[in-house]
Amino acid sequence: MSLAKKASKAGALVLTFDDGPGSRLTPAILRILSEHRAKATFFLLGRNVAQHKQITRQIFDEGHEICSHGYDHVDHWTVSPVRALKDIKLGWQAINSALGINRSAYPFRPPRGRLNLISLLYLLFRKVPIVYWSSDLGDTWLDTIEPQKTSDLVNKNHGTVLLAHDFDRAENEAGVENLILEAIQITIKTAKQSRMQILTVSELLNK
Repeated sequence: MSLAKKASKAGALVLTFDDGPGSRLTPAILRILSEHRAKATFFLLGRNVAQHKQITRQIFDEGHEICSHGYDHVDHWTVSPVRALKDIKLGWQAINSALGINRSAYPFRPPRGRLNLISLLYLLFRKVPIVYWSSDLGDTWLDTIEPQKTSDLVNKNHGTVLLAHDFDRAENEAGVENLILEAIQITIKTAKQSRMQILTVSELLNK
């Protein structure tokens, strides 16, 4: 069963954030999650983890799930299999270095949702969960995010794996960050009003 179907069957909202941690947006998101006593899953980029180790540790210490989005956000369809595998491993190593632990692997979300055959086989052989999403907050660009419509994303199938992004924007895109925070607030409130569970990826996988 796909993750999207599991979310719908369980009546669960799974908040996932890609491309962080960011120096501004991630701490702000963590404050919102703390206020609502909600847990989320962060698919971290190794290069950002290396720059923001303290925030990475904060995510972990506050009980959220840490997963990997690779190191350099490489598109596995456009690089060699060797480069793709190296990026996966470097992403895991960066997280371990920040947290001071030695896990062999972390659940993986491929950049752009794309894997080549070698990366796919490698992850399957290692029994690493490959995690996609069922709805997109549309927060990559300022003109594609509409916070008031997030309640529709949550209620459409009475459960969703929501994709959002917590990387730092340029100064002239600061408005996007405010819209993201507003959308996250609305999303969580909508889920609670609908009596939906708010789960991490691993919690949903174990349902």
